[in-house]
Amino acid sequence: MPVSGKTLLNIFLFFIVLLLAAIIFYSEDISTDLETLTRINSSTIQSIGIQHNKNKTTLTKDADQHWHITSPIDIAANDFRINTILKLLNAPVHKRYRSSEIDMQKIGLLDPATSITFNNIKISFGITNPATSLRFIRIGETISTIQDVYSPLLSSHFSTLVSLNLLPADKSTFPGLKKLVLINQTLNKDDKGFWHSSLNISADRINKILEHWQHDQAFGVHQYLERKNLGDVFIYRQQPVQKIHYQITDTDPWLILARPEIGLEYHLDIDAYDHLIAPQ
Repeated sequence: MPVSGKTLLNIFLFFIVLLLAAIIFYSEDISTDLETLTRINSSTIQSIGIQHNKNKTTLTKDADQHWHITSPIDIAANDFRINTILKLLNAPVHKRYRSSEIDMQKIGLLDPATSITFNNIKISFGITNPATSLRFIRIGETISTIQDVYSPLLSSHFSTLVSLNLLPADKSTFPGLKKLVLINQTLNKDDKGFWHSSLNISADRINKILEHWQHDQAFGVHQYLERKNLGDVFIYRQQPVQKIHYQITDTDPWLILARPEIGLEYHLDIDAYDHLIAPQ
């Protein structure tokens, strides 16, 4: 009995459906993820060195797993941004080459201006491929291309890696503070550990001022830019003994507290003026 054209079509469509189902089923077992730059666990990294042109920034991780800048100055680092940089270790690689297969000078890796070293693993940055917008990088004799999301942090002023906190982190109450000289008052801690203000304000209000200094953060830390000095604030710590001097260099549209001696300035919302500088 001859098979009708309609039956043949249905049989053909049935096998097409089976074929598509098989492709979908087996493709679930095939990984489409790109290879990663390295298989290094970022938690094992204890030191970082960033080189850009003639500028070098070094960082180390402390016992509490927080990052600290040790050069060009000694200051707490922005853990979130450092952890972002650490993701470079496991960045997806789009293509790999051997150094002998590619013109190193043409891709900017013969004498690279920017590099980063994790422990003893050095990663050098070349140019961005204009056709793919992927960055050429080098580890040893291997050249890889990755998404260009890390070089802006590495080529910026080191201030972009500085902690947003105004005072060093400290496990003690009100980070080892001893005295605050603000615009409108002076706060002192006596030998019994009680705080007093030169203004007639309550203990609760004093504690609120101290809490702001301990917890408030800048929304950005930048390279110091010389401006007119609008006033000075002095913070004295006893653990360790330290005097921190902030210059008020702008109050419109935001508050800028500068530390010229270390080349940094902290940008805060203008509301911080009433919390930190001249609290009532």
